Parts: sequence; structure tokens; C-alpha cells
Amino acid sequence: MSLVNRAVKTQRGLAYAYYFAKALPNKPTLLFAHGFPTPAYVWRRQITFFEQQGFGIIAPDLLGYGGTDKPTDPKLYVGSGLAQDIVDILDQEGVSQVISVSHDWGSRVVSRIANYYPDRLVACAFLGVGYGPPASNYADPITQSAQIKSLVGYDVLAYMQYFVEPNAHVLMEKNFDSFFSLLFPLKRATEEIWRENMCEAGKAKVWIESNRTTELPEYMTAEDKEYYTHALVGGGLSAPLCWYQVLVEQYNAEDDAKIPEEAYVLQKPVLFVAFNKDPIGLPTRMFAMATHEQYVKPDTNLTNKAVEGDHWALLSHADEVNTLLLEWIEGI
Repeated sequence: MSLVNRAVKTQRGLAYAYYFAKALPNKPTLLFAHGFPTPAYVWRRQITFFEQQGFGIIAPDLLGYGGTDKPTDPKLYVGSGLAQDIVDILDQEGVSQVISVSHDWGSRVVSRIANYYPDRLVACAFLGVGYGPPASNYADPITQSAQIKSLVGYDVLAYMQYFVEPNAHVLMEKNFDSFFSLLFPLKRATEEIWRENMCEAGKAKVWIESNRTTELPEYMTAEDKEYYTHALVGGGLSAPLCWYQVLVEQYNAEDDAKIPEEAYVLQKPVLFVAFNKDPIGLPTRMFAMATHEQYVKPDTNLTNKAVEGDHWALLSHADEVNTLLLEWIEGI
């Protein structure tokens, strides 16, 4: 099963692959923005659900993934460029406005669309990771890691120190099953595995070096795993890891400095869905709540919900997530 049926070359000269379905009359178009290390395929359960009800769909393989170009220059992954690429896709399909639904790193893309092109958004739904104001939530992850550790007691972003190492992708590709097991562990063991191996310095690398694996999580089939393997090993992990590299090299902070301060505040309806059993996202939820209080009008524009799932609740709790999204969309 593939979730791309269209292609476009953006103004930056980058080829993007994406899934498109035209909305029925009086139905909005939804933009789905994925994170690491998943191409648009991760949204398949949301896409199927909403397309059957007549919603339009735009779900790109974001830069570095799937059928989209995979440059390894981190400078190409700055927020202004990623936002422009998505707007180019909207223009290609003649879609003036969308309701965005984002997860993980996809939330950074939508955040920058909201800053640079707010008129293209009807509303924004952030899953797991909330709105990231310019040069704030996504600034230097090493500094942020120490700040969060002081508050929650463990190093939420420890794994990033390995992800930004030169040639980290080589070991990940060589021991891909181990990398995949670490990112998609058994649902019942996610909190333990991530706390011990993603949230302690050096442990993520040790996991993959030792080629440790688990069974597939309950929400993933062998066919799903085959799709991810083909997409990630075939295209390589060097490009997806640029999403982390762009932060530590400060290209993102320099790019965010171009955004005027008055554009920081979101004027559109926002839904934030916390994934309560995500040991990395749980502390992030605390920061998202504080950020939203400052940059989203809480009395009129902000809706907070929660799902008792881990980082991949959009897969393991797809029906619940879809219902929350649909109720919110219908209420806009």
C-alpha cells in the first residue's frame, strides 16, 4: 500500500511526493504532516477515515522521506523553506486553505506555516507535540534537554545527542531492525524501553550497536514494517536526521529570527491532543500547555484533549484520535 499519488517540484527546486484526494462540496481539506522517522504512510488510518467521509486530503512525504527528495544539507530543512514547500503543494492542487493535523516534527512545519502563511490555515491540530513558537520550543536541544531534566527528573532528549552525531545513519541503516524496534517498541513496554534507552545519554546508540530487537508492536503489521523498511533503508536515514541536525547547527534559529514577533501568536482555532503514556512527549506536553497559554488565545481558540496512548497513539488509538479530530473539526 502506498500513500503517494501526486508529485510536484517546489519553488526551491525540490521534488515532493504526496497523497491527494479532492474534497466533496462543503467539506474542508485536511493537511497531514508527519514526523520522524515516518513518511506519510503513518497517517493511513486517519486518511482512510476522513476520506471516506468526503474530506479532502493532502499528505506529503516531507523532505527527506519516501518519494520526496532527500537532500543531506541541513540548511534546506529550515522552517521557512519547509513551509514554502507545503504552500507550493497547496497551490499545485488549487487548495486555498486547509485544516492541518500534525505529529512530532510535523508540528514544526505547521508552526511555520502558521507564522508565515496564516491565511492558508483554517485551524491547526497538534498531536503529541504542540505549537513551537520561533526559536523557542525547538531551540538547541542540548540546552533544552538539561532544562527539562531539571523539571521532570530524566533526560527526555538524550537520544538527540546520538541522532546528531556525524554518520549516525550508518549504524542505524546497518542494524535497521534494531533501530526500528527502538523507535517502535512493544506498546506494553514503550515507557520502560524509552525511559531506559532513549532518555539516558549514550543508551540509544548502545541499543543499536548491540542489535537489540523486540517483536512488532500490536498496532503494526508485517506489511507495515516492510513499507517502512523499504522507505527508510531504500532512501537512507541521513536525510531524515537532518531534521535534528538543523537545530544543533543553529540554522533553524537563524531562520526563525526573520519572523516578526506579531506573527508568533496563533489567531486560528487550535486543538492539542496529549499522548499521556509517551515518556518523551509527556514532559513536552507541560511545555506545550505553557506555550499555548502565551501564544494561543485560550478562551476562544484553544481546545485541549488527551489520549491514554504512547507516542504512536495515532496508530494504536486511531479510532479515538479520529473521533476527537472529527468532533473538533465539526465544532469549528
